[in-house]
Amino acid sequence: MHAVLIHGWKGWPENAWFPWLREELEAHGWTTEAPAMPNPLLPRRERWVSVVLSKLTQPETVLIGHSLGCPAILLALAEYTGRPPARTVLVSGFGRPFLRILKNSQYHQAWFTSELDFSSVKPKSASWAVIHGRNDRLVPFTEGEWLAAQLGVTLIAPDRTGHLIHEEDAFVVPEIFDAVIDGL
Repeated sequence: MHAVLIHGWKGWPENAWFPWLREELEAHGWTTEAPAMPNPLLPRRERWVSVVLSKLTQPETVLIGHSLGCPAILLALAEYTGRPPARTVLVSGFGRPFLRILKNSQYHQAWFTSELDFSSVKPKSASWAVIHGRNDRLVPFTEGEWLAAQLGVTLIAPDRTGHLIHEEDAFVVPEIFDAVIDGL
C-alpha cells in the first residue's frame, strides 16, 4: 500500500503526526509520501488539487488529508476519473465553507465555487474515514460531524482534542493510524 499525506493551510510535510504516521506505516511495509503543497500561506485551489491528482497513480493508494488538505482531496476526487483509491482519511477537515476559517471571500470563492456533490464524490474512494477533535479551535467539531454524515461514516473523535497540529503537540495520534488501516 502507498499513503499520500496532504497537509493543510500553513502546514508542511513534517508537521505534527505526519512523521510518526509515515514511520508506523513504513514499519508495516507501506510506502509513503507527504508532498510540500504549493504556497501553504496563500494556497490556491487549482494548484493543490493538481498535486493531489498527480498522486492518484495506483489503486493501492490511501489519501490522508489534514485541515485544508481535506477539501483539496475532496475537490481532486470530484474531478478524478480513474480507479478509486483504496481509502481516504480526512482529519480535522471540512467540505464546505464556514466562517471561522473562510473569513474572507477569497477562500469562499476560490475553494468552493459550488457545493460538492457528495453522492458523486463518495464512490471515488473505496472507503472513507473522518477524524475530528472535539475541541478543535480552527475547524468546529460540527464540521467533522457534517462531513462524516455526507460520507455515510461514523465520526472518529480521538482522545486527544484540538486541531491535531504541531502547536498542540499532536505528534502521536493512534486513531489516525487505526483509521488508515481499518477497512482495507
